[in-house]
Amino acid sequence: MALTGLVVLMFAMISVPPEEVVLARAVNTLAGGLLALALNRLWPTWERTLVDESLARLLDAYRDYFQAVRDGLLHPGIEGEVSLARRLDTVRQAARLARSNTESSAERVRIEGGVAPDRVTALQTILANSHRFIHAVMALEAALYRSQAAPARAEFYTFSNAVDTTLYYLSAYLRGVPPGPDDLPDLRERHRALAVAGDPQVGRYALVNIETDRITNSLNTLAVEVVQWIAAGYNH
Repeated sequence: MALTGLVVLMFAMISVPPEEVVLARAVNTLAGGLLALALNRLWPTWERTLVDESLARLLDAYRDYFQAVRDGLLHPGIEGEVSLARRLDTVRQAARLARSNTESSAERVRIEGGVAPDRVTALQTILANSHRFIHAVMALEAALYRSQAAPARAEFYTFSNAVDTTLYYLSAYLRGVPPGPDDLPDLRERHRALAVAGDPQVGRYALVNIETDRITNSLNTLAVEVVQWIAAGYNH
């Protein structure tokens, strides 16, 4: 309707009487709208069949971002400050775009006909815990700039690999790979080993210990939710 009004106004600016344009434009707009609704009715594209892929892409983007932060903590100075900052900017922007796309997809699922309220709630819970995870990763990125560099702990290498593996499998599950009993590593056990490694008075170690605890909590919850989502067949 707004576009129709704009077209009429533009024609009026070149001295075409509005009454000659209004009726034709209204008929064309109505016909186009009815055609679009009819085609969508005959061949509907349900958002609930697409949201799994959107979630998988979100986790892929979060995984890329986490890998960049992890590499900065494990190998300080190797990439160079400028190179690392450029890489972090790239993956951070990609993660934000994936997040916006997934939130839009979730909103379309919410207003789509035939979607039960508990399914919408489950989807929103998955998103909430994915956001908890990425906020913790963002805090880890801040450690690169706001804490003094310290030697990387072997336990952090082990923990970060477990996080990477968890994100990989959750994304694979959303794309149709059947969950296996031994796919997901024990993040809590790896975090316990990390928490007791190194001097707790070292600022970077203390910050990393706190944020990796948040990562552990969010990913463990997210894993349960994703497996339940897949088992319930929420994309159908």
